[in-house]
Amino acid sequence: MSDGSVTRAVRLAVAGEPPRLEEKVQLPVPGDGELLVELDHAGVNPIDTYAATGMVGDLARLPRTLGVEGTGVLAGTATRVVVTGLGTGLVRDGTWAGAVVAPRGAVVELPAGVDPAQAGAIGVAAVTAYDALHVLGGLRAADRVLVLGAGGGVGVVAVQLAKLAGASVVAQVGSSAKADAVAALGADRVVVADAARLVAELDELSPTLVLDPLGGAFTPAAVELAAIGGRIVILGVSSGENVSLPGRTFYRKGLSLLGYAGLVVTPERRATAIHAVAAGLVGGTLRIPIDEVVALDRFEDAAARLRERSVFGKVVLATQE
Repeated sequence: MSDGSVTRAVRLAVAGEPPRLEEKVQLPVPGDGELLVELDHAGVNPIDTYAATGMVGDLARLPRTLGVEGTGVLAGTATRVVVTGLGTGLVRDGTWAGAVVAPRGAVVELPAGVDPAQAGAIGVAAVTAYDALHVLGGLRAADRVLVLGAGGGVGVVAVQLAKLAGASVVAQVGSSAKADAVAALGADRVVVADAARLVAELDELSPTLVLDPLGGAFTPAAVELAAIGGRIVILGVSSGENVSLPGRTFYRKGLSLLGYAGLVVTPERRATAIHAVAAGLVGGTLRIPIDEVVALDRFEDAAARLRERSVFGKVVLATQE
């Protein structure tokens, strides 16, 4: 950041046109209930790629800085915080920048000792994993948990959180390149399978809790696999938006299908999840695998890696020059 009022930032100026890195973006003066945060790392998420094309976010509020999560320090202090939520990057300026003015409710203080790159990846995927397991899924030590898409940003945290709770964990990945790394996170078993092969590979599993960030043909496969009275939490549809459930199997098993909606999570609930994940990071019981830290001027490369699904864990932008 060159001074207290100007920052470099990745901006979407016109819907349908690609975002650009601008070197001198004027920051507003923080108003009541707002804080100036000097950012150093920002996560890259699928929702950011959607926002970059105008698929999500308020197109009436352009130009706008992209980025729905990030970390840095409160201006003039050494206090590390996470910035996420309350429209960050979607209806107001986001975190793909050297600094941001954010509402107080979108700023969560972190304990000392959190790695900055991992802190930049807490706000979305790690919060989703925590909430999907503990809040929606009602995770118990006796659960048999199936984590689909376990090599992704949510999956890598979900595997660890489920194991920390004492549950048994089976992880699904789409390629053998990610299998060993997921096993190293503590999964009891890792299976490499597409949706068509999933039931045959795990026919004996009967998971009591399934985390599904994939949708498409994976969700009906989860219904076929789930134990009687099982819970399925769907939190994404990267493999297909339209899901066709085997209805008779679903109701005869007495299953619950739960939807995680990160955009409507309250600041209080988000802060609870961030504090829990941060405590695990500091204590060494949890880590967020960072596939790559990419310079802010290479934001297009980072987004392309997400679209190609070549990322294990998270890609993070280094937002300072």
